[in-house]
Amino acid sequence: MTTLLGYASLACVAAGLVSAAVVLLVSRSGRLALQAALDLWVAAGLLRLTMPPEWEHLLGAAAIIAIRQLAGAALAHRADREAGGTGGVVRPPLGP
Repeated sequence: MTTLLGYASLACVAAGLVSAAVVLLVSRSGRLALQAALDLWVAAGLLRLTMPPEWEHLLGAAAIIAIRQLAGAALAHRADREAGGTGGVVRPPLGP
């Protein structure tokens, strides 16, 4: 059973790479491609958690989730700045 889970986890990692490449080719958006890859890599990390418990599996899944959250927040902040947003800061109107 652990061999099957190991192969399923590896398949999720490979699918993440392939899906990121496809999303990048179709949408020309690096942000969407990174999100697609990281979602499948999170799935791979969670599959590894079903194997016999080892700290490396837990730390790996936690690291992938942390990277996913940080990358998503950074890219959203960058997209907001490029769009001319204020990043959640309310600015008073200028003039009388």
